[in-house]
Amino acid sequence: MSTILLVGGTGTVGRHTAALLLERGASVKVGTRTPATAAVPAGARAVALDVLAPATFGAALEGVDAVFVLSPPGHADQFATLRPFVDAVIASPAKKIVLMTAEGVQYADGAPLRRLEQHVEASGKTFVILRPGWFMQNFQTFWYPTIQQDGVIALPAADARSAFIDARDIAGVAALALTSSRVDGQALTLTGPEALGYADAAAILSAAAGRPIRYQPLDEAVFKAGLLNAGLPEDYASFMLVLFQTVRAGHAAGISDTVATLLGRARTLKDYAADHAALWRR
Repeated sequence: MSTILLVGGTGTVGRHTAALLLERGASVKVGTRTPATAAVPAGARAVALDVLAPATFGAALEGVDAVFVLSPPGHADQFATLRPFVDAVIASPAKKIVLMTAEGVQYADGAPLRRLEQHVEASGKTFVILRPGWFMQNFQTFWYPTIQQDGVIALPAADARSAFIDARDIAGVAALALTSSRVDGQALTLTGPEALGYADAAAILSAAAGRPIRYQPLDEAVFKAGLLNAGLPEDYASFMLVLFQTVRAGHAAGISDTVATLLGRARTLKDYAADHAALWRR
């Protein structure tokens, strides 16, 4: 039985990945800064791990065969943030690294996430790289407060389209990559099956929730000010602006069939909205 360590194992993708790995018979270690109180699936083991604290690396990696790595939110230079931990994984007996980055980073060699990919690719370890597009779950996390309070999705995306992906589908591919050799050595772009504008998304959420939800395009300066007022660092707020510049340029609209090919189907935004409709009801 393989032992797998998940970075971010209590987060949006990680908690679903943990559950799927347990179904596949793996031994799962969920890395968390708060192992005593972390909510993990029955059968998984919470272990102390902070990717910014090298003193936690050794015990977390002990006895591990494969590691799922992603960058914690709020850090614009993901290479600097994660390199010490990735180097510890490379030096460990672990045989495989599954790294989650983001759609499109392969086109920007100087970008921190692409540098991290290249570092893993050159490590000598068996690797898989997952490049997901924009999460559907953003509508229940980052974009949720204005949706719930005001019925508004307010973002600087203009009328551009994005091929939103359900985090549960990312987790499905991650679990496959961690427990089989089927996609070893590959970099996989992961998207949903359709490209939608945020106005389309608002209409889908409205129908599911039974209340009006609308999309309000924002000016970049207004959006950045809101991020700073929410307490995000200046560099991360600027990073978010760059991400939405790529959206407006059409780079998030491409559709990949990888999820459907590997998992048999890919969830649509209507599927996601139906499953989570209670979140947006008043």
